Amino acid sequence: MRGAGGFVEIGDGVHFARYPQWDVCVGLVVGRERALAVDTRGTEVQGREVLDDLARLALPVPVTVVVNTHVHYDHTFGNRAFDSATIHAHQRVGQTFDADAERLKARFRADPEPGPDASYSTEDVRDLLDTEPRGPDVTFATTANVDLGGRVVHLAYAGRGHTDGDIRIWVPDAGVVFLGDLIEESADPSLGSDSWPLEWAATLDRHLHAVPPDAVVVPSHGTLVDTAFVARQRDEMAALAEVIRERHAAGVPLAQVQREADERLPYPLPWLADAFARGYAQLSGVV
Repeated sequence: MRGAGGFVEIGDGVHFARYPQWDVCVGLVVGRERALAVDTRGTEVQGREVLDDLARLALPVPVTVVVNTHVHYDHTFGNRAFDSATIHAHQRVGQTFDADAERLKARFRADPEPGPDASYSTEDVRDLLDTEPRGPDVTFATTANVDLGGRVVHLAYAGRGHTDGDIRIWVPDAGVVFLGDLIEESADPSLGSDSWPLEWAATLDRHLHAVPPDAVVVPSHGTLVDTAFVARQRDEMAALAEVIRERHAAGVPLAQVQREADERLPYPLPWLADAFARGYAQLSGVV
């Protein structure tokens, strides 16, 4: 289901599209009076491409709501293209958006080369640097509802994981849930310098308990999964957290942990350098 975009209906009035740059997914929820987009891709140009794809659907209502699953640029920089929409996100996204956008831009200014896996081009980097980021207009702390007319979409925060502001976007009458980068299908979960590996499993568990077992789950990277897939990633995150806690308690130096294999680790050791650093920092009270 990976391609150049184009929305596919995955539930009654609920669609998703998958785009090649950064392998990002965008969602669409249509109500009687308005429609809601889930994430907007990584540049203003890419956001306008999403709008072009939406226009081809000839929706009976306008897209006047955008919900960002979390703060990262590949899901939010397209916000700038959605001029007539109100942007919703967790309150931590509102608090950290500008700093995170500048951090990201600085990284790409320092290294403007295309992605090693061809997931983005030099043109994509130029478009990213030219984008004036637009953060959320409306934020919430724990839960919020968005009324689309005859359909209410539920937004909920259940704890830290991929970032400190990841949310669940639940469409109960269609049985579809968007979980952002708390779940990844096309790669191992991204454990970066702003992730919370010690809390991720518990956050996923709370989300799992809030939706029925037959829910269709939309990750922000990759194709559709089910709740069994989410449960597996929860268990993998729990195993990772166990190793981090155990080695920190034993006084194993961080540098040693980052290079020492353990059969319990669910992902390749080089992928986990930031996860160990973040876990050690949290257990030491640094973050």
